[in-house]
Amino acid sequence: MSAEIGRQLREARQAQGLTLEQAAAETFIRPQYLQALEEGRFDALPSPVQVRGFMRNYAAFLHLDAGALLAALDHSPSPSSDEPPPPESQTPPAPELDIPELGVTLRQRREMLGISLDEVARHTHIPRHYLEALENGELGRLPSSVQGSGMLKNYAAFLDLDPEPLLLRFAEALQERLQQRLGRPPGKVTQQEEVPRQPGALQRIFSREVLLSGTLIVLLISLLVWGGAQVLDRQAASQPSPSPPSIADVLLPSPTVTLAPTPTITIPSPLDIAAEAAAAAPAETAPPEATELPVGAVQTQIITHQRAFLRVLVDGEEVFNGRVVPGSVYAFAGDESVEILTGNAAALEVLYNGQNLGLLGSQGEVVNTIYTLSGVLTPTPTNTPTPTETPRFSPTPSPTPSSTPTP
Repeated sequence: MSAEIGRQLREARQAQGLTLEQAAAETFIRPQYLQALEEGRFDALPSPVQVRGFMRNYAAFLHLDAGALLAALDHSPSPSSDEPPPPESQTPPAPELDIPELGVTLRQRREMLGISLDEVARHTHIPRHYLEALENGELGRLPSSVQGSGMLKNYAAFLDLDPEPLLLRFAEALQERLQQRLGRPPGKVTQQEEVPRQPGALQRIFSREVLLSGTLIVLLISLLVWGGAQVLDRQAASQPSPSPPSIADVLLPSPTVTLAPTPTITIPSPLDIAAEAAAAAPAETAPPEATELPVGAVQTQIITHQRAFLRVLVDGEEVFNGRVVPGSVYAFAGDESVEILTGNAAALEVLYNGQNLGLLGSQGEVVNTIYTLSGVLTPTPTNTPTPTETPRFSPTPSPTPSSTPTP
């Protein structure tokens, strides 16, 4: 009868000029399933329910009477009835996976909450018979160990239980069943796992606690050293360093005394004085060391910027004659006058009675300046008179008179 049903399906398809691939594309049924239907091999399909569903869909697509085909399918003998029963397996049955204490824990928790199995099945989407197997501790009735652990975890979470101890007990039961299948004593592996491993000598010396303590000690010492360095730096920065006195303090003018003007003094030519000083070529002279400025009506301070020759006359007396040191300050005071002669005017800056007069002149210029109570004087060089050579006259010979003879 199965071959007759398949023949009708195949003839109807061929009459319409369709291939199995075209029919599969239209009916969304795999080609191998359609071929199994046409050949009457209904046992090649996954289940009898799928056989009836695929046949109804395929018959409707081929414009055949699906009801008649299904009725003929129901009257056809089952292919499995003709086959001899399979021989009994010689292997011993697998040991049952029963954990009664696990099921008691689940059932007591559910009864305490007042929830029925139907309500649990509706909320957890776990079939009732699987819930009953869990509460009876018959975990061998579950589809697989993976699905069983998932159902157990979901059921425990629904009952607000900690699933970890239950899953651990379930894993231990699976391990025991595996050992029973292999013919080993169930407690052999667990005894090996329970034996603590003795650490070696090196591990005892460099243990986790020792390394952690050493790291903390090193960090503490580093922190103390860094803190001490910071404190020393702040103390050194807080101590004021002595600063040299400013030029303004050195050049602070002393009170001036007004005196009666004196007549102008005739000064020799500065060119002659500079020439004589250059010929002498004295060594550099340091500024006079004095704790306070000299007292006098005429106050002068000389700030040196370059090496230069300097000659100073105070009230007509020579008080300095030599080369100055750059960066020094020379202070002189007189009652009537202070005369300054230098061979490089750009090297000296003069302050006269507290007033900065600036540089004396340009580079290499010879300057002779007199500072008096009435002001600053520049002497005019006098020309040295030179004798005029007296012309020498040679005598002119005069003619000698000759005697004239008389007649």
